[in-house]
Amino acid sequence: MFTLNRKILLQRPCCTAFISGSESYKDVHGTVSFFKACTGSLVVAEIFNLPSENGVFAMHIHNGMSCTGNLDDPFADAGSHLNFTDEKHPFHTGDLPALFSNNGYAWNAVYTNRFQPIQVKGYPVIIHSAPDDYHTQPSGNSGNKIACGIIKCN
Repeated sequence: MFTLNRKILLQRPCCTAFISGSESYKDVHGTVSFFKACTGSLVVAEIFNLPSENGVFAMHIHNGMSCTGNLDDPFADAGSHLNFTDEKHPFHTGDLPALFSNNGYAWNAVYTNRFQPIQVKGYPVIIHSAPDDYHTQPSGNSGNKIACGIIKCN
């Protein structure tokens, strides 16, 4: 048993992804911060201007190395869910809890022991247009990719 020290949030994060929306969701922006905590990571997301058509949005770390894509998928090069241990969804390394929008604003924090912050350096964080259903394979039927940011470490 361990307890998460509240002082962690007073520290500077080890890694941060600066989130930007796609061409269709230009106003979406925010940060996803990664703090070293116990044997894992505390992941804190703060996202602004989420679209109003849906109140719940999936968020995952993907296995690509960029936030580029094509006309059909603006973040196609982000790849699929990060999955260091070859697990089924929702047990991928990069599977994270949903973002719940409050008039376009979402904030959440989760502790995960699936990775240390440095292990996700360089990978993209993706926000999807729909909630993750946590059972559809391979990625939870979470809709289009609407925003992305690459995880950069200090």
